[in-house]
Amino acid sequence: MNLESPYGISISCTEQFALGPRIDSTRVKYFINIILKNIQVSATEFSSQKFEIIDVDDPGFALTLKMYQQNSQSSIIMPIVRGMTYVTFEFNSATPKISTVHAILSVNGQTSGKITGKRFEIVLNNDQTWLLYTLNGDITLEFRENQLFGTQAITNVLRLTKKQSDSYANSLLDSHVSVYPTGCDLTEKLLHYTLAHHRQVISTNSATATSVQSRSPSKGPMIGYIGNVWIMTENSLSTMGFLAPRAPAPEYEDYIVAQLKKDITNGVNLGVSDYYFTGKAFHKYALLCLLADYYKETLLLEQCIKTLENAFDVLITGKNANALRYDTTWSGLVSAAGLAPSQELADFGNSYYNDHHYHWGYFIQTGALIAYLDPSYVPKMKNWVEGLIRDANNPSTKDTNFPQFRYFDWYSGHSWSQGLFESADGKDQESTSEEINFHYGLALWGLATKSTTLESLGRLMLSIAKRTIQTYFLMDNDNKVMPKEFIANKVTGIFFENKADYATWFGANPEFIHGIQMLPSTPITEEVRLPKFVEEEWSTIISKVVGGAAGGWKSILYTNYAIINRGEAFNQLLTAPLDDGLTRTWALYWAATRPNTNNGTGTLPPTTLDPSSSTSSTTPSTTGGECTMPLDGSCTSLTSPGDAAAGLGMYYDPKCVQGGVGCDHIKANCRLCAKDPAMINNPFVKCPACV
Repeated sequence: MNLESPYGISISCTEQFALGPRIDSTRVKYFINIILKNIQVSATEFSSQKFEIIDVDDPGFALTLKMYQQNSQSSIIMPIVRGMTYVTFEFNSATPKISTVHAILSVNGQTSGKITGKRFEIVLNNDQTWLLYTLNGDITLEFRENQLFGTQAITNVLRLTKKQSDSYANSLLDSHVSVYPTGCDLTEKLLHYTLAHHRQVISTNSATATSVQSRSPSKGPMIGYIGNVWIMTENSLSTMGFLAPRAPAPEYEDYIVAQLKKDITNGVNLGVSDYYFTGKAFHKYALLCLLADYYKETLLLEQCIKTLENAFDVLITGKNANALRYDTTWSGLVSAAGLAPSQELADFGNSYYNDHHYHWGYFIQTGALIAYLDPSYVPKMKNWVEGLIRDANNPSTKDTNFPQFRYFDWYSGHSWSQGLFESADGKDQESTSEEINFHYGLALWGLATKSTTLESLGRLMLSIAKRTIQTYFLMDNDNKVMPKEFIANKVTGIFFENKADYATWFGANPEFIHGIQMLPSTPITEEVRLPKFVEEEWSTIISKVVGGAAGGWKSILYTNYAIINRGEAFNQLLTAPLDDGLTRTWALYWAATRPNTNNGTGTLPPTTLDPSSSTSSTTPSTTGGECTMPLDGSCTSLTSPGDAAAGLGMYYDPKCVQGGVGCDHIKANCRLCAKDPAMINNPFVKCPACV
């Protein structure tokens, strides 16, 4: 017998994790489910690996696998369903062969010979006992050479499950063994495993919890529920619209408006390259258009939306070099960049279906923003945008041009990002925040185009994904699901079906690992990244690395920090290097709309309204372009380095600051003079007489 390739199916029951190297005394780099071939099921007739998928149940709950011997009637059909309590084998004119990498100690108490029955207890030397049932009459197995062999070919259904430590749970396994899901309607009651995020919302009127338990490879304990239909109710769907649910704090609005004028005037490179970075560029520019509308900057809005639509025209008409192509093999839209030989990883593997929900989310949300600001453009872009939705998230069984829900796993409660690339540890997802961005964009597209179906679908998926992400991916100190040695990482990094690795595909820096779970920061972010979690993540990890964070990642970390300390975050975001998917205007707006009032327990010093944190001594004066109170006080700059280079600036007495930064916002007996950053074309405005 070849243990490596026995021409059958191996079953591994998760009971033990291997933990990666320690990062420090509180956490390890990864955990991985150890895959052991606890039980292997095959047929003596099989002498080669012949199998095929004969049925797939959209949207991915189940598939049916057929193993067979060529030029023979012998076959085994396996209905495989997410969360199944038993593993089912439909034998057709095939002789059972059951083996293990462990030693079989006994079968129904016997240590050798022939055993006949409908129920077999197979005791292994690894402290596991497996239950083997037959549904269509007795079979006889011969126990020899540490294997079980059928004495003849059978046509019967065999079911395997691991014996429980609880006697009542085992009685339930015996009672429900005859029911297995294949997609049909059931009259008997099904025993099926739930994950933690199911149990948060499952109705006990539809299914009943039992003491039958197992462990999932990467999502914690599974508990068996009895019921043919699970009713799960999301009680609070998000109502988040395009803008934050509160106005920016008034003391920050002058900064935001001034920066908005600069950013729209300076523009953004909207040339179409790869779909990921192009999507980020389109999205960040669309958010500038949104704020131009919010601040009633009509001329800026017209300039912004025209620029954005002109760039969108290139995509819609397919004039970009990597224009989308329809793939007839896998029924989807793919970048042309990876269709040439040996170009599988071009465009981040987009041509092979990597990360479509990440890439398309930026464009769908951009389309939604355009539809909100200029509804007249919707007819022109509707088919293109909804093509992206259909490719990644087709909800309709009637739309045969695309599979249903290519990326979203309704059983797991979140998406998987990996495309047509094999992986020893299964599918994975790296950026939960970009998944959320897709669902949020879908909801906003539905809102802007008045499609209640798409809006409702997006909001439902948002609700499910938020809970799932908070259960498995963003781990606060109260997490009881993930391995305790891993929780102190706060984020999972790359989350696979079989493991989680505190890492990214593009580098090991902590700012990469945490930042990729933060971007982009949009109004929906506050519903996913809750203050309790953000505070724990900041105090234990991010506060220690933010000072040395590479490039634009510092802006991502401080945008996130605004959730617990908007004042210091705003201060830092005035000058922090920016991520390529973030404008300074949006970073400031987002920070200024956080509900906290500069409070928080972060490690950075308390904020002031001094954007550059630089103070220069001056001789007190009541005359000239810059003045302070005549009290030998210093004059503090409100000027970022970029403003100073442009000849802009504000100077004020720090003891008197209140509210905003304009001359009309200063208390009596306080001094402020300014070169007004809100007036780009007239940069020097004399102060009123000092009062």
